[in-house]
Amino acid sequence: MDDFNNNNMTPDPRGDEHSEPQQTAAGQQYTEPQQEEPRTPYQTPVQHPVYHQAQQHQQPYGGAPYAQDPMGATPQPPKKKKHGKAIVIGLCSVAAACLLFAGGALIGHMVNTGDGAAVTASAKAGDLPTVQINEAPDLDPDNYDVVNGLAGEEIYKKVSPSIVSVISTTASGTGSGSGVIMSEDGYIITNNHVVEDAQSVTVQLSDGTQYDANIIGTDEQTDLAVIKVEPQGTLTAAEFGDSDELQPGEYAYAIGSPGGVQFANTITGGRISAINRDVTINDRVMTLIQTDASINPGNSGGALINKYGQVVGITSAKLSSSGFGEASVEGMGFAIPINTAKEVVDELISNGYVAGRPSIGITGSNVESADGSIAGVQVYSIDSRAKAANEGLQVGDIITAVNGTPTPTMDDINEIKEDMKAGDKLTLTVYRISTGKMVNLTVTLTDAHDLEGDDPAEQSSQNSQNNNSGSQYQNPFSYFGW
Repeated sequence: MDDFNNNNMTPDPRGDEHSEPQQTAAGQQYTEPQQEEPRTPYQTPVQHPVYHQAQQHQQPYGGAPYAQDPMGATPQPPKKKKHGKAIVIGLCSVAAACLLFAGGALIGHMVNTGDGAAVTASAKAGDLPTVQINEAPDLDPDNYDVVNGLAGEEIYKKVSPSIVSVISTTASGTGSGSGVIMSEDGYIITNNHVVEDAQSVTVQLSDGTQYDANIIGTDEQTDLAVIKVEPQGTLTAAEFGDSDELQPGEYAYAIGSPGGVQFANTITGGRISAINRDVTINDRVMTLIQTDASINPGNSGGALINKYGQVVGITSAKLSSSGFGEASVEGMGFAIPINTAKEVVDELISNGYVAGRPSIGITGSNVESADGSIAGVQVYSIDSRAKAANEGLQVGDIITAVNGTPTPTMDDINEIKEDMKAGDKLTLTVYRISTGKMVNLTVTLTDAHDLEGDDPAEQSSQNSQNNNSGSQYQNPFSYFGW
């Protein structure tokens, strides 16, 4: 978990009211409930065949991604390591320009089913599959074009059996995305936002067979998730290729379910437009593959495929409508590189979450003294479970440098922190307003997973302004110009 400006370090707790999950037997046709489709912050609703009636009482997503700054400052999102200038695009309505996740996120690694049972990974450690990255194959020259690769029909025959539709039922309705089969025994990669808040998940194979699925693990930060079905027999696993070997200009294909399950296993083609494209989605920078292969809502979690018929990316987002002033924008789709996804997917299968992400365990805001002599991140709260809570850091301190590097913003702190791991130590240079002195402190980074959920000390310490256990800081030094 990253440390955020003016944002609690833990996700909001989810409600425990869930509707009864829909039971779908293997091999039977799935009938979706007659109810409205939910709108998530990442997608335009995907209509299914049964949704012929006009939607009523649509509940658009209204939650802000960051908590309100008690000081009135604008929250600053974490910054990832850059490969180039990031494209920054905000999410907005269907008619306006936006970067859309193309599909349907559960925070953490469990989801409650209708009977209250927690869904977790059940396979033994020794039996767990991992994503295998393959080199480019030696192809029959009679069947292969050195420029464009395999013929499109060969690509489809090879990959389509490994692509599925993912139908998620939440408290507010049913939506769908896509998925990629990674193992013969039923592990499937999809996007986190496709299964967010799902009470039940159903998978439809390319031949129309449907299975109930369990959520093995999700990761909001990378927008990846792993689900699992129990198939009758073995499934056709995808072959994964080396996304680091992609070159702009080479041919690529996308297979998924744009528009819902009625358009399942649609194939589109285009070129790799760019690699390592930094794109900001919902205040989070993601380094993605850009392609002009057509990607639409419902494609989320599906496959981006290279010219050898290998899956090299998990399709995730698109730039649509008028993204640049009045100009219409088409052919700008994005996918998570499989080399990036591999580590996350393997962790999700093994642990149900991504372990080892470093966190200081603080919330704060970028501040600067009236005379400009001091700039840094003022600590608003410290999670009582974070190691830093007992290592001298205090609420109200202003972090001006980390490991000797000036850090005038939270982005700067996160950029240094992201190159480290949980258990590593940081040297913080802080300005302590109460004494007017600079202090050097050594703090230990905490595994962000250990800080999920509510801080147990938050309630008991909320009335103490200077308590180091998660209290919200009320700055008594405003007359100093902070």
